[in-house]
Amino acid sequence: ALLIFYILGLRRIVPTNEVHIVQSSKETVVYGKDVANGKGNSYYEFPEWIPSLGVSVTVLPASVFKLSLDNYEAYDKDRLPFVVDIVSFFRIENFSLASSRVLSYDELREQLLGIVQGAVRSILAKEDLENIMSERNKYGNMFTDEVASQLKEWGVESVKNIELMDIR
Repeated sequence: ALLIFYILGLRRIVPTNEVHIVQSSKETVVYGKDVANGKGNSYYEFPEWIPSLGVSVTVLPASVFKLSLDNYEAYDKDRLPFVVDIVSFFRIENFSLASSRVLSYDELREQLLGIVQGAVRSILAKEDLENIMSERNKYGNMFTDEVASQLKEWGVESVKNIELMDIR
């Protein structure tokens, strides 16, 4: 009777705002609400140490998530330093690809932050500060275009243009 309760205790039901990528010795399966090619929204999370049955689970958000780059130090083309605040919104498009690239959601956020930082740095370093300040909207499009191909490699897409919120 205890074994039955233990096994029933291993049953996981995926919340509607999450997707669980379950890796077993044979396959990787995506569980969650409204996931294409998914196997539903419940599974058994047997410990990894159990041969053939053990699984490892990566939990990723199904909803849109925000990344903020606050007080980021940048330089214009004349190496004049200034500080910017950048806000970007993403969603995971391909959960299998995203989970194969990282171990956790936090690690994915770190990688995406690095991609955004690189785009901001490379684009702003080609412009002078007066242009940057007077044409802020233009840079959001440029940042978004710059990161698009890299995001695809991570199974992520930008939900709207990356925004240059503040320049100091």
